[in-house]
Amino acid sequence: MSLRLEDINSNNWIDCIFLTTDKEGKHILFEEFVASNAVSIAQSKMETGWETKAIYNEDQMVGFAMYGFAEKEGFYEICRFMIDYRFQHKGYGKKALLMIIEEMRNIPDCKEIYLSFDPENKVALHLYESIGFKNTGRTVEGNITEVLYRLELNK
Repeated sequence: MSLRLEDINSNNWIDCIFLTTDKEGKHILFEEFVASNAVSIAQSKMETGWETKAIYNEDQMVGFAMYGFAEKEGFYEICRFMIDYRFQHKGYGKKALLMIIEEMRNIPDCKEIYLSFDPENKVALHLYESIGFKNTGRTVEGNITEVLYRLELNK
């Protein structure tokens, strides 16, 4: 495995919007547990503070992440994170998430990272808790109610 993060740009954005977690192809703007990559890329262009990254294993794009400072909430957040269904259960998610956390650790005023997810997503729950994210006891309201988790960064 040789993962790397690469900025979303004019050369890779189309490949990125066709990645999906849904092997049945039923979801368009919102997948089972995450907004589509197309929605995320559009959001990153309309709101300031977001980084969008393609996740590659060698030359194959396997996933997508969006993270940065959520102005409305006032904290640093991993707002989107997905691995295409064809590449799940290969260890890419955990390794890519750790790479994103390291990038965020280098932001001078980033002392903690938040993320939210559907409590029905047991795979995400296991992944986030295995890395050290803790339940804040708070929820985030949207299309569904998500649980809010936080990771304290030791700098």
